[in-house]
Amino acid sequence: MTEKPSEKLRIDVLTRSGGRCECVMKTCGHSGRCTAMLRGQWELHRINTNGEYTMSNVIGLCQMCHRNTPSYGVGAR
Repeated sequence: MTEKPSEKLRIDVLTRSGGRCECVMKTCGHSGRCTAMLRGQWELHRINTNGEYTMSNVIGLCQMCHRNTPSYGVGAR
């Protein structure tokens, strides 16, 4: 799937997240939700990698957390 997320989706996720990373992965080293702000180069990460870019299938991640995901970062290496 090569589709790209829309700018509207990025804005909607930024609003939903309050401008903060939505990561809750324990492998990132934070307790609970990440406290990083979504600024500059942040990522829309699909929860189901085979699914589409929709509000229910994406989370906003800072670059550090995105590098720790199994489908993009550490697991994809």
